[in-house]
Amino acid sequence: MKPIKIVTDSTVQLSKEEQDKYNITIVPLTAMVENVVYYDNLTVTKPEFLQKMLNSPELPKTSQPAVGKFTELFNELGADGSEVLSIHVAGYLSGRYMSAVQGASLSTAKVTVIESGFLDRAMAFQVLAAAEMAKTGAAMSEIVSTLEEVKSKTTLYVGIVHLENLIKGGRMSQTLGRISNFLNMKLILSLTPEEITLYTKSRGMKSLRGKVDAIIGKMKSYPEIKQIGISHVGMSSFTEATIKELKEQFPDAVFLCSLCKSNSYDTCRK
Repeated sequence: MKPIKIVTDSTVQLSKEEQDKYNITIVPLTAMVENVVYYDNLTVTKPEFLQKMLNSPELPKTSQPAVGKFTELFNELGADGSEVLSIHVAGYLSGRYMSAVQGASLSTAKVTVIESGFLDRAMAFQVLAAAEMAKTGAAMSEIVSTLEEVKSKTTLYVGIVHLENLIKGGRMSQTLGRISNFLNMKLILSLTPEEITLYTKSRGMKSLRGKVDAIIGKMKSYPEIKQIGISHVGMSSFTEATIKELKEQFPDAVFLCSLCKSNSYDTCRK
């Protein structure tokens, strides 16, 4: 029996070692910044893209991979008789899942498309679980069932300390944005497979520190924390302190930094 081949999109966060170990195919995100089109991790690195985004007066305009591109990819991967499992970002955040579904419907290969319900490292937990099971020869139905279990045990929090991008993207009015910045408001969002919600808000970094510590305290009540992923826009003293605390509280968990793609954070410190 041929192993199931894994496909995902570049909203996921995987180290190069993980991608190479399991031969995972990543479909790149395309984004336009000031009329220049960039392909995620192909023509621009994430640190470079973040800097371009910060310098731009408008948020980047993203586009979905064409349905035909998915069809071509699935046909190529399935040409030797392999099944394909395609795992994608939450549908309410992007149209990649539906593009993959439509591409699969036109493909001659046997393709199963999964909506992860997350993105970033939270999505990677499912991708890696699928890849490991596929490597051992597990059946598609068994893998899909396991991914539902992984999804149910995943939690994703997003901290926002600067509100400029919410204003640029129209999710917050200019007036409200100015007031929030004046009040030094910081937000923590909770992302579930169904929606984004405001988990908590605080005034200033000291208050935010207390909110993050409370989340870490909540994590300690879970039976077992196996993996922790951390994404950040630049390594600040706040982020470094958070990483240090997490590693002290969960010494047995597997860590990965989504920006420098390592568990040492050395690249981020440079």
